[in-house]
Amino acid sequence: MEDQELVMFWLAGDHKLAIRKGLTSISLANELRKKGYKDKLIEDFLNDFARDLKNDQK
Repeated sequence: MEDQELVMFWLAGDHKLAIRKGLTSISLANELRKKGYKDKLIEDFLNDFARDLKNDQK
C-alpha cells in the first residue's frame, strides 16, 4: 500500500490497520506536511501514532 493510502486509513481512525500495513511515523509526517497540516498538529498526530504503536505491540 502507498503511504498516502495508509495515512488516509489512519486519519479515518483505523490506526491499527494503517500500522499493520506498514505506516511509519516518517511517512505519516511527510504525507501530513504535503496535505498542509501545521507542525503542532503533526506533532500531536505523531504522539498519537507512537501511543498506538506501543499499544499495538502489547
